[in-house]
Amino acid sequence: LKKSFGGYLLQLFQSFSLDVVTGALAGGVFAVNILTVKPDFWWWPVLAMSVWVVYTADHLIDGFNQKRAALIFRHRLHYRFRYFFMAALFIVSMLTLILVIVFLNTRVLLWGFITGLGALIYLGLIIIGRKKGFYFQKEFFISFFYVIGIWLAPLIWYGKALSFSFILTLVIFVLLVWSEGLLTALYERESDKEDQIQSFCTFYGQRTTRRLILILLIISMLFSLGLLLSIASLRKEYILLVAMTASLMAIYRFPSFFHKNERYRTLGELTFWLPFLLLP
Repeated sequence: LKKSFGGYLLQLFQSFSLDVVTGALAGGVFAVNILTVKPDFWWWPVLAMSVWVVYTADHLIDGFNQKRAALIFRHRLHYRFRYFFMAALFIVSMLTLILVIVFLNTRVLLWGFITGLGALIYLGLIIIGRKKGFYFQKEFFISFFYVIGIWLAPLIWYGKALSFSFILTLVIFVLLVWSEGLLTALYERESDKEDQIQSFCTFYGQRTTRRLILILLIISMLFSLGLLLSIASLRKEYILLVAMTASLMAIYRFPSFFHKNERYRTLGELTFWLPFLLLP
């Protein structure tokens, strides 16, 4: 545990996935801003609760894997208070479903159901993969569902064929979230090994993980700079993508600094808060 009271509160904030939820809301701000759509008010709580449900379910799975012996605090916390989290997971899931049915349109409900079903299949494959000794690409699929979950409703409201620049923007978001997940796996490789938790890094090794992260971040930076230089009307948005990529590159480049007090987690999640700067 962190020694300071403030550090402990931050650890709890992160363990409850509230930093990820906040980042998802910031991603929502980016999506509705760049697509110039007006979001339904109830979409915001639905987005927050949907992301919380997926990440909490994932932490519960990891917690049950090692139970009280887990070295990673968020996994140990979720197992110790497993009945609370399971009850909260059920209540929040039902509330999310009710809000979608009552307040959001049919198309959002249909595609949201398909996305949710995909997320359930993903969680099931993770469990099966662990039992069979097969590594299901957790970091990639989390990034994929995270980005789809954020952009789904804005894309439906947009209602037009996406331009190449918008498709490229979606790809950049996936690359950034994927990179951040791989960075976390890289920094937590020793505790993951001790807890027998599969990650890309524990399965493929530190060297391969570092290479993949670097490739993803270089592609993200090149794409972001290309969009920044070619679309003057969205300069602020693409400057943010460049800054987000640079932030993750710093975490990659200076491991000794960011490993201390889990700074990699703090800056990694704060990176995805940057789109709040687009708020008027």
